Amino acid sequence: MPPTELPPDDIELAAFPVIIDIRTDPAASGRIPGSLHIDAGDVAAIERAIPDPDTPVLLYCGIGELSRIVADDLTARGYGNVVSLLGGIRRWSAASLPIEKNDAPDRYDRHTRLAGIGPEGQERITESRVLVVGAGGLGSPVIQYLAAAGVGTIGIVDGDRVDITNLQRQVLFAEESIGRNKSEAAAEAVHRLNRHVSVHPIAAWLDGTNADGLVAGYDLVIDASDNFATRLAVNDAAAAAGIPFIHGAAIRWEGMVAGFEPAAGPCYRCLFPDLPNEETTCSDVGVLGAVTGVIGSLMAVEAMKHLIGSPDRLIDRLITYDARSATFHSLRIVTAASCPIAHDRGRVGR
Repeated sequence: MPPTELPPDDIELAAFPVIIDIRTDPAASGRIPGSLHIDAGDVAAIERAIPDPDTPVLLYCGIGELSRIVADDLTARGYGNVVSLLGGIRRWSAASLPIEKNDAPDRYDRHTRLAGIGPEGQERITESRVLVVGAGGLGSPVIQYLAAAGVGTIGIVDGDRVDITNLQRQVLFAEESIGRNKSEAAAEAVHRLNRHVSVHPIAAWLDGTNADGLVAGYDLVIDASDNFATRLAVNDAAAAAGIPFIHGAAIRWEGMVAGFEPAAGPCYRCLFPDLPNEETTCSDVGVLGAVTGVIGSLMAVEAMKHLIGSPDRLIDRLITYDARSATFHSLRIVTAASCPIAHDRGRVGR
């Protein structure tokens, strides 16, 4: 008789004297109460856990596939009452059925398991202070991912208020946010997402008169602004303070991301040594909302890389994205001979 595969709602735990968790690592998502953990490959140990071939046995894994295979194998070996949990522990948990959690924190489990981050990298993230300049189309995904990642302190600078035209792309906000200051509405969204993050809304416009004071005390600045004047102010303040920063921009169907460590390499002034006399904005020519999501997400990726000190972080490259052709390009940024910041630091010609 083939093994039975039952969904969570049809399982009565009391009917199974033996419940076996055959996942390789069951720590992250907890376990079904009363279950034994035996690796799926240890068939001898599984057989030893079953006192009689007719004993009702419940097997489960992560998504139900491995437990079905092992149940087939046990049935072929003469065990006649084996049940595989359909959908595994994931479906069991989604049905709000009993789960025994371990003591290990699991909110950032996927980071601590990730090569290149691990527990040490996650600790650096949770101890970091990041200032985000602009809570609009780019700032929205950046802020959400920083909060989800557990960045310890997030400062949000924006003097603007939410307008109905923002809602097409500024995913931090909803219709009830219209008329509110963006930094304050964004801070509330952060608290809803992760109550462990300390967030400081700053309802102000960053410019050359206040930039130095606003960036002070932060480990990283993220420039998600929408105009050259603010970008230059962020650049100059970050350079003066020796703070790395991530820059992003999006318009029409296109966007770009760059990372800078002005104290050691090129800066935003090197990327744009000659700024145009007039600016074209999204309010003039439009922008595909999802493009700001792509660019904002890339900015968040680079922010994580800077916070953990990744050797692959952007410090002298520009990444461009064209949504229409679905293409990315990577360009090298060189230190401009005309850059006053590079000149002040003796880096001209590097």
